[in-house]
Amino acid sequence: MLRSLLVLSVSSLLLVACGEKEAAPVEAAPAPVEAPAATPAAEAAPAVPASGGGYEPTAEERVPGITLDAAAVDAASTPAAEAAPAEAAPAAQ
Repeated sequence: MLRSLLVLSVSSLLLVACGEKEAAPVEAAPAPVEAPAATPAAEAAPAVPASGGGYEPTAEERVPGITLDAAAVDAASTPAAEAAPAEAAPAAQ
């Protein structure tokens, strides 16, 4: 009996969640209001060092040999960037 009620409740939940949804009425967008003059972004934004962005792992999270720091990434990409034009030059002839 309990199993039947569980199946019935799960199936009804799926039907409600996956059923057709009514389209919301589309309202006309209000006319844009002119914003006051904005201050320059350079003054408003605090000075943050430029980085690649994303998540920076802590010292405990770094795994030697797997986690690369910015210097290792730059060192690994520099030889590849220098070799790419040299390989492309013979193909252009």
